[in-house]
Parts: sequence; structure tokens; C-alpha cells
Amino acid sequence: MENKEQLVERAKQLATSDRLVNVANQLKDLKRAWRRLESEEESLYDKELSEVFYGYLDQISARSNEVMTSVEDHKKELIEKAKEVLNQKNFKKATAEMNDLMEQWKQSGRSTKEVDDGLWAQFKEVRDEFFANRNAYYENLTETFKANKQAKKDLIEKAKEINQIENIKELTDKMNELMEEWKKTGTAGRDTDDALWKEFAAERKAFFNKKNSYYDGLKKMYNERVAAKKEIIAEAKMLLARSEFTEEEVASVKALRNKWKEIGNAGRDNEESLWQQFNETLDKYFENMRIWK
Repeated sequence: MENKEQLVERAKQLATSDRLVNVANQLKDLKRAWRRLESEEESLYDKELSEVFYGYLDQISARSNEVMTSVEDHKKELIEKAKEVLNQKNFKKATAEMNDLMEQWKQSGRSTKEVDDGLWAQFKEVRDEFFANRNAYYENLTETFKANKQAKKDLIEKAKEINQIENIKELTDKMNELMEEWKKTGTAGRDTDDALWKEFAAERKAFFNKKNSYYDGLKKMYNERVAAKKEIIAEAKMLLARSEFTEEEVASVKALRNKWKEIGNAGRDNEESLWQQFNETLDKYFENMRIWK
């Protein structure tokens, strides 16, 4: 059993402590222990100890009231912060903040039971509403992810069908339309999105390969046609230089037009200039022929 000096020391430590925890119970314990040691006949020393002891108890009570007021204010502040978190749209960030507020609540100490119970009811109500909203959001998100996943699978199937089109312009237009639809389709979840994009990108790669192959072939064809038409121009210039105007020669000049048409278009960048050279050469030949006659 503690003696009075020890009880005074314990009261002193509690009165000067930086943190007052479970103060009401400790005060009751100190008072009970002190009363057990009291007697009707007390010495002057006992009375002095009693004054010091109860003086410390008064300090503890005063500080306890201050602490309880501070705890109450702090918990009210936490409730207001929880209400702010309630309005956030980023649930990942908001959940971390709400959990942090819970930890602060646990460490904030206690006020009176009545005050604490009332404040906890308010704080819990906000937390319950937040987690109800979060659960509803994620349930809805699951349905949204499911719908977006199906939409992207449909686009992949469309891409496979479109890749069968031989007309490059039509193929390009439709594939570009699909890309725009893909961009507008919401996420199906990070992992699912990555897998779906790989499938879609594979179809786009097939499209680009087909498109590049087509234009490579077109470029080769145009180059061959340019070379062929340059040969015809060279032949026309040779006939112009000779200008004998025999029936055979005139027939050869006229035949050049048919050969030109049979070769086909040599491409937008080349056709006009080549035609101008060829046409001017033939016009000059027939102009000279009219003069000669």
C-alpha cells in the first residue's frame, strides 16, 4: 500500500504531466487511497501533506477541464474535416484522408462520456456516409468497367472486319473512325485496358502494314510509269527532230498517244509536267508538218 508521501508524489506527477489520460479514474483512485490513510487525529505534517495533496488534485481537475475542452474542440474540428472529405470525388485520396482522421480521433484523448458519445455519433455518421458513397461508387464503377470492356471488344471485332476491306481509302476512313470511338470509350480498368489495347493495336498494325504495302506498291508503279512516259517523250522528241513527215512516221507519232494512255496515270506529282512535255512535243511536230505541207 502506498503511503501519503507516495500519493503526494503520484498526484504531483499527474498534475505536471504533459498528457492527462483517464484523469477521472486516476483522481478517484487517488482520493480513495488517501481516505484510507486519513485518521481523526492527524499531525501537523499530515495536515501539510493533505494541503499539498489536495492542491495537486485541484490542479489536476483544472487542467483536466482544459484538456477536455481542448479534446472537444479538436474532435469538432475532425468532424468538420471529415465533412470536407465527404465531398471529394477522388475516393482513393479521400479514403486515405478519412483513415488518417480516424487515427487522429483515436489519439485525441477523451472528454466527458456524454460529450464524447455525442461527438463520436456525429463523426461516425459522416464516416458511414462516406463509405456508403464509396461502396456505391465502386459498385457502379464495376458495371461501367464491364460495359466499357464489352464496347472495346466490339471495336476490336470491327477492326478485324474492316481489315478485310481492299479499298485503302475506305479502309483508312473506317479505321480512323474506330480510333475516335476507342478514344471516346471510357476505361475498363487499367489491367483490362492494357490487354484490350494490345489486341486493338495489333489490328491497327495490320492496317498500317497493309496501307504501307499499298503505297509502296503504288510508288513503285508510279515510278515505272514515269520511266515509261519519259521514254515516250524521248521518242516523240526524236521524231520531232527527224520530222520527215512520212506516212509511217506520222502514224508512229499518232500511235504515241495511245501508248501514253495505255500506261496510265503516273501520279499527281508527275503526271501534269510529263503530259505538258509530251503534248508540247507532239503539237510542235504537227505544227511543223502543217508548215512543211
